[in-house]
Amino acid sequence: MSDHTPRRRRRPLFAALAGALALTAGAGLLLRSDTDVLGQDRFCKGALDSAEARAALAGPGRLEQGHGYDARDPYYSFSCTVQRADGLLGAGRPRMTAELSFDEADFAFSGSPLWKNASAGSYFVGGATGAASGTQAWVLLPSGCTYELRPGLRHSQVPVLKLAMTRGRGEPVALAKVAMSAARHVAEGLGCQDTGMLNTPARLQGPVDADDPANTCEVPGFRLPQAALLPGKAEQGPSRVTGRGSRTRACEVQLRGPGEPRITLTVSDDPVLARGVRRDTTATADNRRTVVACPSGDLYVGMSHNDAYGELLLDKGVDASGRALSAIFDAFYQAVLRDRGCRTG
Repeated sequence: MSDHTPRRRRRPLFAALAGALALTAGAGLLLRSDTDVLGQDRFCKGALDSAEARAALAGPGRLEQGHGYDARDPYYSFSCTVQRADGLLGAGRPRMTAELSFDEADFAFSGSPLWKNASAGSYFVGGATGAASGTQAWVLLPSGCTYELRPGLRHSQVPVLKLAMTRGRGEPVALAKVAMSAARHVAEGLGCQDTGMLNTPARLQGPVDADDPANTCEVPGFRLPQAALLPGKAEQGPSRVTGRGSRTRACEVQLRGPGEPRITLTVSDDPVLARGVRRDTTATADNRRTVVACPSGDLYVGMSHNDAYGELLLDKGVDASGRALSAIFDAFYQAVLRDRGCRTG
């Protein structure tokens, strides 16, 4: 700027320059706080790939690590949270937590409050044993490497990598990728040798509607026994079942009645799942889950129900409720064995 520029002209120029610099700085701050520009490559001590996390947690807001795994802790306490920062544009953005848990191998079919809708998941076809939905994913890890590491671990419990989203939804394929990466990382940290069971699945098999009550859950010849139905309270309704591509098929029978009573029926010839359930010597004690040897290998058969259906049955008395549940499981079990060419009792 020339020394001869009038002072009154310099002031607007300085003001414009200062404004431009402030605008640039503000834009840069906004860009960095609301996008992943110059972000880190991995989270949770390397367990989660940032590109996979971005795909699972779609939307604005910079990716950041919340609760994080401390490398000084043993891997059996692995837990880590990644989220989209609220930034400058709003709040309530997606968050997901990956953690190692120890559960029964068929925990996802037990009707627990956190894993209560098995038929809504998309199950892995080929590769690892697991499933994913828009808010959750799980992968069974090799079990043999953990029993000397985790104090107080019951013999029936197996290691599971669980992924749960809060505030928002994602695509099942994206959540499955994050869960698989974390599962491999944790398995290596635990010193698991049989990591070949954690191969990437070829695809996911989602649910389909099945409305034929004479072949409920698409199992030929299976229908709910009369003892399972309560006139005006729990009447036959449609079912939803995961397609035949996966080794695990979960079916939800939606009954018509107050509280939306539901029954979940599962069959699987996945050897990892069946082997895990076999570790539980009490698996058949309540006649709700079992593993049977078939010509093609072990076959898992399980049943659960939601609280609404259980309460309706209990209105008839404890003994009548037990008989109804046993009748459902036995009818399903026998139909599955016939369909799979197994010996029936």
